[in-house]
Amino acid sequence: CGQAGYEPNTNPSTPDAWKSAWTLVGYCSGSIGPTSSPSFDPANSVGGCPEEWERGSNVSYDEGDMVNVVVSTMPLRQIAYRCKAWPLSGHCGQFSPIENGGDLGWTFAGSCDGSIGPTASPSFDALTVDASGCPEEFSASKTDYEAGDLVSFSVSESPSRDLVYQCREYPNVRYCNQGATFAPNSQFGTMAWTLIGACSGTLAPTGSPVQYMGMCQFDKCVIVETVQPNCVPGSDGCSCLAGFPAGADCVKTIETENCTPQNVNPWSSSVQYVEDDVVRLGAKQFKCREWPNFIWCSLEAYMPTMDEDDFWPQAWTAIQDCPP
Repeated sequence: CGQAGYEPNTNPSTPDAWKSAWTLVGYCSGSIGPTSSPSFDPANSVGGCPEEWERGSNVSYDEGDMVNVVVSTMPLRQIAYRCKAWPLSGHCGQFSPIENGGDLGWTFAGSCDGSIGPTASPSFDALTVDASGCPEEFSASKTDYEAGDLVSFSVSESPSRDLVYQCREYPNVRYCNQGATFAPNSQFGTMAWTLIGACSGTLAPTGSPVQYMGMCQFDKCVIVETVQPNCVPGSDGCSCLAGFPAGADCVKTIETENCTPQNVNPWSSSVQYVEDDVVRLGAKQFKCREWPNFIWCSLEAYMPTMDEDDFWPQAWTAIQDCPP
């Protein structure tokens, strides 16, 4: 609307271009009487203005971050916007709240005035502190983190400060096992981990099972077919009808179910799952559904999670938990 060449019905060199930006709403005569300068509803004010928006990457802003943009310099008018939840938060560093595409990442929060007053350096007072102890420290070499797993991460040695992070649900859980690049408190850490609070000390050995450490098995059954020659013509399953001469050409296929115990492992993209296969998430077990649903059991989009509103129930059925 503000670009040259798109002025409403006034540029003879581009007589119809204005229709791409403007809509004709009617006709008028004279002028509207002057009013007071534009004002903002105080009820929608967020108070002091957060920092001004700056262009960055898809990880420059996180969900809930607030920025301000100046919409008028005389008089000074500033608007505050709040960054949307992931994955839309990836747009917050790419588009200003007031430019084309800004609504992909930003939500209007209200007007603001002045600046947010300086506070003391960041402290842990606003975080929930777990006095019972810290979970196992994050390891970049570990590759079996699951959704919901808790880890601790040191952010200060003097004084000692440890934060607790939780591995996010699908699809973000895959990043928890991608090493230091997605470590908690790193540039891309929010794609894998959610900050839970602070902690001190260590967890008591009896209260720590973040991951299932027991033995969990299921019976993996397959159908084995064997061919029996010299069946009686006309008998059940025999390839020769009654009246045909008996012989080696008269065969009967016999199906036998063979079952062997298998460990119940976490879902893996390298496994081709079939009906009645069982996987686990922590101690919770899931069984692959019957045809035709089992064709989705091997797809990552249908990987079991703790969220019952995900896609996994179309492929898997939750069954009893593994034994403690």
